[in-house]
Amino acid sequence: MNRLIRLVVLGLLALPALAGSGKPEPMRLPDVATPLAYRLSLEFDPAKPRHRGDVAIDVEVRQPSATLRLNATDLAIRSALLEAGGRTLPAQTRQLDDDLLELRFAEPLPTGRGTLKLRFEGKLQDKDVYGLFRQKEGGDWYAFTQFESTGARMAFPGFDEPGWKVPWTLSLTVPAKLTAVANTPVEHETPQAGGKKRVDFKTSQPMPSYLLAFGVGPFDVLDGGRVGNTALRYITPRGRAAEAQFAAGITPRIVERLEAYFGMPYPYEKLDSLVLPVTVNFGAMENAGLITYASNLIMAKPGEETGKFRRDYVAVAAHELSHQWFGNYVTMAWWDDLWLNEAFASWMGDKITDQTMPEWGWDSSVLNARREAMWIDRLQSTRRIHQPVLVNHDLGGAFDHITYQKGQAVLAMFETWLGPERFRAGVRRYMARHAWGNATGDDFLAALGAEEPALAVAFRTFTEQIGIPRVAVELSCAGKPTLKLSQSRFLPRGSTAPADARWQVPLSVRTPAGTARLLLTDRTGELALPDASCPAWVQANAGGSGYYRPVYAPGQLQRLMRDGKPTVNEILAGLDDAAALTESGDLPLADALALAEQYAGHPRREVVEAAAEILLRLRPLVTPELRPGYAMLWQRAFGRQAHALGWAVQPGESDDARLLRVRLLEPVAEHGGDIQLREEARRLTRTWLKSRRTIDASVRPVMLRVAALDGDRKLFEAMRDAARRSDNRQERTDLYGALGNFRAPKLAEAARGLLLDPAHDIREVRRPFMRSQNANEALRQGSLRFIETHYDALAGRLDRNGPGGLPRDLDRACSRDEADAFERVFGPRADRYEGGPKTLTQTLETVRLCVAWREAQTAALAEYLGARR
Repeated sequence: MNRLIRLVVLGLLALPALAGSGKPEPMRLPDVATPLAYRLSLEFDPAKPRHRGDVAIDVEVRQPSATLRLNATDLAIRSALLEAGGRTLPAQTRQLDDDLLELRFAEPLPTGRGTLKLRFEGKLQDKDVYGLFRQKEGGDWYAFTQFESTGARMAFPGFDEPGWKVPWTLSLTVPAKLTAVANTPVEHETPQAGGKKRVDFKTSQPMPSYLLAFGVGPFDVLDGGRVGNTALRYITPRGRAAEAQFAAGITPRIVERLEAYFGMPYPYEKLDSLVLPVTVNFGAMENAGLITYASNLIMAKPGEETGKFRRDYVAVAAHELSHQWFGNYVTMAWWDDLWLNEAFASWMGDKITDQTMPEWGWDSSVLNARREAMWIDRLQSTRRIHQPVLVNHDLGGAFDHITYQKGQAVLAMFETWLGPERFRAGVRRYMARHAWGNATGDDFLAALGAEEPALAVAFRTFTEQIGIPRVAVELSCAGKPTLKLSQSRFLPRGSTAPADARWQVPLSVRTPAGTARLLLTDRTGELALPDASCPAWVQANAGGSGYYRPVYAPGQLQRLMRDGKPTVNEILAGLDDAAALTESGDLPLADALALAEQYAGHPRREVVEAAAEILLRLRPLVTPELRPGYAMLWQRAFGRQAHALGWAVQPGESDDARLLRVRLLEPVAEHGGDIQLREEARRLTRTWLKSRRTIDASVRPVMLRVAALDGDRKLFEAMRDAARRSDNRQERTDLYGALGNFRAPKLAEAARGLLLDPAHDIREVRRPFMRSQNANEALRQGSLRFIETHYDALAGRLDRNGPGGLPRDLDRACSRDEADAFERVFGPRADRYEGGPKTLTQTLETVRLCVAWREAQTAALAEYLGARR
């Protein structure tokens, strides 16, 4: 599943009910029987809320037992039996909890092979984008699946664990006028009575239940040609195939580069890309041979194919396609190695994106992953990359920045250490050893470190413990130049976590004379430098790929960034480190701000955005008295660039210019108090609301949000009505983000009412709306009051575990009062939702660390702004 959706993907099953003993049932199935193959038949109509079916599971009974457990959720079991040794053994069924179905037989089952047969009924989900669900688009009903991680059990009973990897033979009985697609090609279709047809699909290669996928509806199909022997198709809602043209044109290049990296062809018979109208908490899913995408990732109406759209599609498609080899062809044995799937696909996907579109500068993407991971990993309440999954709450918290971004950053660090060719050889070795099977993280490290066994030991120090290494570096020139090193855990002020952790850190150090390397295995160490005399500067994270924070002696970071000719990735790492080190007290705030101003005019867009991010981080420190000075800082650093870019996209303008416009104009208009930009945004917005053709789609979300800053009721009502009428999903997303940005109190409260308004789909509203609310203190506090007042009604509109993520929607809070309110509002309810307790704990810690930072640095900001006025 892709990591583009930067929100943590919560688990999607309720907390297990208590069994008769008063204790939760084990999450994993007992080792009584092993599935060998499935024959699954389902009958449903997407326009109707129920489905029914029967499943035959060939099994190997491993031990005599009168009971057998399967996974099943919200299913009515009509019959169950085992055929074995020429006998038919009927079973009574009992639901043990939300996940477990127990079959009870009159006598112990004979060991050996047999076939379980169950007949069942269930429902198609309407709110959840999970299990077997349905959605209405353009007046038509469609049905889809999303089975990762444990959604298959909502569609049929079975052994719903990733370690059970077997062939599947699927049949769907559906209305004759609809099209059915699945992991494998259609073998044949047979007319049925009552205007139905039975669609039989070819038997699949071995795969776990979470990768089974299908869709039914009045689809359009866009032919995407072939890569080698593999046919590519793009399956869209009725009448919209042309909107997938960009995907159809670029995807073959992605597949070809993946085949070259892995040294083997795409492993499945076909490659279909299926559009889901709307998703919740994920953007795409790597089902074998049938990848699903949120509609706004793969389809663009004329005029909507922006640079951001193209980048998002290529990056997400490369991630999901990487999974076809790493995750599908070779699959994790259990969910504790989810990181192995997702971190690798994130790392691999970004590598392939860079190869496919080298002009995009995607080689810096690992620095984004590093930054996002470290924001979470600095917390005491963070978790390991390789985290045991024992209960549903563990699985609910597994789809996060630690799994995706930290795992990716650590892989990138060790690829740099080992070298790209040796790293790729290890990947190919792993694939060959475990072809069509399951494997563990230890299996991967064994293959990767076959030529360098120490690598696996070092790698585990990053996967088996939490936190970020803080590496203090001190240059000693008493004799041959040497770098003295000491490591501890990086911790912000206010953290109560212990600092005495230790890693085996692969250090790459650059000086004017060249590069030196050291695997720092102890708390302290020394690295001899290649310089004949004392170097003028030391780059303690050469290339920027190291997952550690270097701490230099006073003044050394500034000297390095001024004189060391840092690469773009080294600049990005240095700017992020500088901002973080103001939290730990290792760097004066003034030094970080000086670096931000130094790089504000850099020719690379990514660097300018990183410099702007440092200024954005200051928002909690900006008291009313400091706002004029803060506005002047924005204008001094970025005002000229913002006005040069302007709201109008110029003919022949680069994608980088368009992307930078989106990142700079809003903060300059808002925090820089730029009246001209605000007035122009309101004027353009009013015109756009009448014609829809006066502004480039790349600018629209920012323009609308800026217009809302000083917007009146007339503008609010025009945006609200436009959102309700629009048939363009991306346009609606932009409007909801703007509606969340109105600052007048009465309008802000009216906007919150959209969360409860049945005329607006909360699955579309929540994310862009709450992003705007979270970014402003007054709006955020108003949202918290609204949630507290309307909690039950709001929870009733969200998916089953959606309320568990509400604290994260407000995680930019930075006061003790807000932390206390979070505990009051969310504390008694967190346990109801899978992953809810972890979300609340991390949000509270984030808020309290922000309070400590604000108390330590507000005076320093006042001094800096006063000195630079």
